[in-house]
Amino acid sequence: MKRKMTRFIATAMAAFMLAGCGAASGTDSQNQNTSVAAENTDNVDSGSENAEDTSEAVTIKMTYLTSGTEPEGLDRIETALSNLTMEKINCKVELVPVAFADQATKYNMWFANGNDTDIMITVFQDYLAMINSGAFMELDDLIQSHGQDMLAKDKEKNFLSAGQYKGHQYGIPTIPSAPGNGGAIYIRKDVFDELDVTGIDVDGYIGYEDLDNIFKQISEKFPEYTALGVSGNRTKSNYFYVKNYDNLGVSGESCGVLTDPLNSTTVENLYATDSYYEYLTWMRKWYQAGYISKDAATSSESSDTLFNSGKTASYINMSTPGTREAAERDSGLGVVQLNMCPTYMTTNVYTGVLFFVPKNAKYPEKAVEFLNILFTDAEIQNVLTHGEEGIDYTVQDNGVVIDLKEDRDYINVYGVWGDQSQYYMESPLQPEDTQKREAYLQESLDHTSKAFGYKFDATPVSTEQSTVKSVIAKYLTQLEYGTVDLDTVYPEFLKALESAGIDKIITENQKQLDEWLAQQK
Repeated sequence: MKRKMTRFIATAMAAFMLAGCGAASGTDSQNQNTSVAAENTDNVDSGSENAEDTSEAVTIKMTYLTSGTEPEGLDRIETALSNLTMEKINCKVELVPVAFADQATKYNMWFANGNDTDIMITVFQDYLAMINSGAFMELDDLIQSHGQDMLAKDKEKNFLSAGQYKGHQYGIPTIPSAPGNGGAIYIRKDVFDELDVTGIDVDGYIGYEDLDNIFKQISEKFPEYTALGVSGNRTKSNYFYVKNYDNLGVSGESCGVLTDPLNSTTVENLYATDSYYEYLTWMRKWYQAGYISKDAATSSESSDTLFNSGKTASYINMSTPGTREAAERDSGLGVVQLNMCPTYMTTNVYTGVLFFVPKNAKYPEKAVEFLNILFTDAEIQNVLTHGEEGIDYTVQDNGVVIDLKEDRDYINVYGVWGDQSQYYMESPLQPEDTQKREAYLQESLDHTSKAFGYKFDATPVSTEQSTVKSVIAKYLTQLEYGTVDLDTVYPEFLKALESAGIDKIITENQKQLDEWLAQQK
């Protein structure tokens, strides 16, 4: 079985896994969450009645996300992990499989019945509703006493703030291998080599006119390919790949965005902006010119599947280092990457995947002690991500890149473990790609949103948000694939959003953001 390279839920996801990540996709405040009866949200420290005696080795329980089927070899990995943790922090770890689709349902059931799992992973979930219900502990004191290595890493990676809420640390966000959000177009190299790219800044950021030139040439010189591969239903915008903005911790644009997050903290309806309308006009033009497939809106094949199968000459994805190499591996083709916008650092970069200690955890101190090494110890991260050396993979002489064994039985579907920059790189990546990741991170840090660390809590407007999402789901695909007349459908879309309550949502989002900004001073 051919394993896909681990990616960020939004990676997308999207996923992490990829996806539109940066946009990471997920659920928001419409999830139903059961309050934890007779519990408060005060932190648990070593002097509390819940503090555990860890002088004897204990076994902590941590959820393990699956695609629905428990991976083969998981028991073996659990044993290997526990051998490491016994040496490092005197405890064992039990991995508790939970299907990705079952997270909200199972976790809410556990919160209600007092399940004592020590660490819960949320991947693209409405974790604020879970925090507000009293389900998760505040971790401020526990991190100070048992997470000093994470605190040291935070000075370098600036990731912990994305797991804070109302001034307290609740979650520990996974650190992507190259944190940041940026978009790129990926083109078959055999096609690209035949194009005239005079006047196109292939080493910079390409714009609409450049793309129009490229698609026109592809259509004329390679009529066997659809120029641009887009497909499937859209619930959040692909415009994210063209021009970066800040979703304010929410998946998609249902709650408003910062369209200029480096300079402004004004929350806007993205769909009503002139720049978004310009994007739609280009998509409409490209659809009418035949650069986009006529069945894009109804196709069940993903854009990368269309590319890999030879149906399209290009597709859009994140610009994250390693994405092009993964595309080459999966397609068996040479692939050229052209970036479309700079990488930005927003809260969404880190909020797709978080680790929490539930209120009912049996060993909260040991749980944080484990998280401390999960986020800082490469041995721990790699056994969960890649398995055991010699059984699941071999390490190349460079000590950085691994070759996965074809007969391995352990395949980790979701790469969510700690700091992804400490994972072994999978072939065909090479050691020098580390520098690319570092450069990508630096570019992201140089473009940090003024609202980095803020996440909108949509609970007060959950009804409106649900209605707005339904409107977006109804209109977005046809608009962004260019299949409908803009003069007719676009005004209908804006009116429907207004009727659904998007202005009320944006007002609430602005209010919360202003309060958060005041607290940062």
